[in-house]
Amino acid sequence: MLSKINKTLLAATVITATVSLGAIEEAFKAGKDSQKAADLAETEKRLDDQIRQVSERLAALYTLRDIAPKVKLTPTQTIFATGKDEDGDYIELVAYTFNPQSYNYGKPVGTAAKTMRLYYNGKDLSRIKTIVDDQNFFEQYKYYTKASHPNPTKGNPNEMQLATSFNKPTELAEKNPDYKVKLGDVENDPTNPNRIKFKRDFYIEHLIYFEKLFRFTFEFQKRGASNGDVETINRMKNSLRY
Repeated sequence: MLSKINKTLLAATVITATVSLGAIEEAFKAGKDSQKAADLAETEKRLDDQIRQVSERLAALYTLRDIAPKVKLTPTQTIFATGKDEDGDYIELVAYTFNPQSYNYGKPVGTAAKTMRLYYNGKDLSRIKTIVDDQNFFEQYKYYTKASHPNPTKGNPNEMQLATSFNKPTELAEKNPDYKVKLGDVENDPTNPNRIKFKRDFYIEHLIYFEKLFRFTFEFQKRGASNGDVETINRMKNSLRY
């Protein structure tokens, strides 16, 4: 019973974290959730290829790691940071919003944050870690869900490890989650294509969303440096007036 509840919590949290960034696999989204097994395999293969393609673009952002100490500007409601955990050194972006007390209005009573951590081995992207932390102090709930994706540019996405916890402190949720599953073990048959839904409806769009945030962050630093160059040149030019 607990396992079924936790699976439901995991699915609910993933759906909550999804952002709309355009259609992916339109034919499949248009009601074809009852494909034959062979069709499911082909659809999943295309989704896996898309995951690797976006991961390759994220790998090219290792240059942001190199300028991490100089990062001062980020997109609205994001936080850039560096850190280290059991999987190594990482750079991360946290995109956050505030949960209102009532739907669409009311004072903030909690936060909803999505985090992406990028781990590099030299110029190679060795791991992508996703954390979804949704908490509401008024309704007294806290969902903490994590996906750890090893070797994202060359490996099989089904090696990803998923975990979720309910109403646990972050430290305890990290060490002892309520539910853990390998993505390859998630049900994926014509009746319940849950693994495909995770990749199609959440993970690919999530990767694209954070790819944009990381790229914006990198461009903001370049723009800031350029503005500094312009200011310096203008000050030197203006000195000719006296």
